[in-house]
Amino acid sequence: MPLKEAPDAKERAQKVKIFIHDVHGAITPNVVYCDQEGNRYYEFWHMDGFGDLSLLANGIKPIFLDSTSIDGEGLYRAKELKLENLYYNTTPEEKMDKFEQILKENGVTYEEVGYLGSDVFDLPFLKKVGFAVAPADAVDEVKEVAHLVTTVPAGRGVMREVCEYILRAKGLWEAWVDKVTKMGYK
Repeated sequence: MPLKEAPDAKERAQKVKIFIHDVHGAITPNVVYCDQEGNRYYEFWHMDGFGDLSLLANGIKPIFLDSTSIDGEGLYRAKELKLENLYYNTTPEEKMDKFEQILKENGVTYEEVGYLGSDVFDLPFLKKVGFAVAPADAVDEVKEVAHLVTTVPAGRGVMREVCEYILRAKGLWEAWVDKVTKMGYK
């Protein structure tokens, strides 16, 4: 059960055609590991990868939109998940332009977009989209505007939880679970 669920959250989730999220602070926890040479390392939760893959397999396009560099770890993770919709290294000023471009390229309206955000710089996006989602550890301002606040924090299965919520709202979850369990691991 989500920490917060707006009365119309399920209706909003039913309309989602694309789902946009950051890499840092969304599918990674809000932690950066650094070695003595200054190399940065992030952790990825396997369940989040399954969330993005599940959306993709059910006709909902997951899109990474990050204002920071995600070369290395983020590019590897996207390649591993076979995700092709990756936008990064945008300045905060460019991020909204890129967001608008993504909507135009995908032929979707704000109402058909889901967005996961955790901090105040995500507010302009969360306020525009049809389905705004915040992880459990998001700042209060973000939780206030979110239609759904997950039970888990960023990078700890948040995309897995969001995926299940959206697919259940669309009536696709049970068939997806059945398909996955019949496929097995090969």
